[in-house]
Amino acid sequence: MRFLIIPLSFGVVALLLFLLTIYIYLRIAIAVGTGKDLPGWIYAIGTTLKGRFSHIQYDDVTDSTALKEATLFILNFILANIVVFGVVYYRTYHFSKALYTCLKAEFGIIIVVLILSSIIKLITVLFNRSNKPMYIYSSSNAVKATLVFACFSFILFISLTGFPSEPIEVQIDKTNVIIGETKASELLSEGFTFYKKTADSEIVNQRNDHFYYGKLLEIFRDGKSYGFMSVTPTGKDSDSLKNCIITYYQIDADNKQLSEVTFNHTDLSHLTIQDFRTKDIKDIFSLNPVDFEEIKNDTLFSLTIQTADYELWKRYRIEANFNTDGTAYRYGAGVQHAQWE
Repeated sequence: MRFLIIPLSFGVVALLLFLLTIYIYLRIAIAVGTGKDLPGWIYAIGTTLKGRFSHIQYDDVTDSTALKEATLFILNFILANIVVFGVVYYRTYHFSKALYTCLKAEFGIIIVVLILSSIIKLITVLFNRSNKPMYIYSSSNAVKATLVFACFSFILFISLTGFPSEPIEVQIDKTNVIIGETKASELLSEGFTFYKKTADSEIVNQRNDHFYYGKLLEIFRDGKSYGFMSVTPTGKDSDSLKNCIITYYQIDADNKQLSEVTFNHTDLSHLTIQDFRTKDIKDIFSLNPVDFEEIKNDTLFSLTIQTADYELWKRYRIEANFNTDGTAYRYGAGVQHAQWE
């Protein structure tokens, strides 16, 4: 969990900067309405976006035009987000994917809006025909600066934490198992048993693997084997079996109960190596993840859902192994999270 401090710190900084942006904007609005001046530190923030070799001289002025510039910048930023979200949603009809794409693009969006605002300001100055002085406001620029830095911090946060994903569901003889959420006690109540273990048997998580946690046990019902499950204590290194979470499931293709097992309601016994060679793995299992990676080798196929670090959000995977002659060998579904490592 110590590694979670870094990404969360970026998230906290981003939140504080967003709040600071709102605060500065309100201070500008109040200053314009009351005729009072802004504190010097706001003007100082407004000069931070000036390039190292820039000769632009900002004016420490706050008037209705400065408020309009700040308002227009914020509205353009919101509008740009709506456009990006709308375009992605129109192309994918996937709300979460559109949202994630938009969030990942925040820094790019704010830079585009900043450039367009600068171009509009330049054109306005060049074509100004009135005798009214034209200012380059450090007050409105303070809003732009804090929003730019907020988006930058937010991008660092989301690139390190990723985006939450729907868990993988496994159906075993009509009993639904949510990988990473279902407790062993739920399976015990459905008549399943774990090899040479009782509900009160102690399970120890050695924390020596990044993929397989806890204890791998064979699972039975009515004397029939339904493969193997990793049962993992949560919140501590050891716990009773009944309190453990199912973090991994695997079944060999030659298991007689294979036809009774499905991954996300996809019958494993009907799958062939050609399915994995010719189709996207996410489509085989009717999944539509926001962030994923597929790996296809000659005999090994895997789908990883949520490819960022799994300090905050869980990472899921589906694996399909085949023999060199093309026959199925083993199927597996698992979850990764820092709490179990």
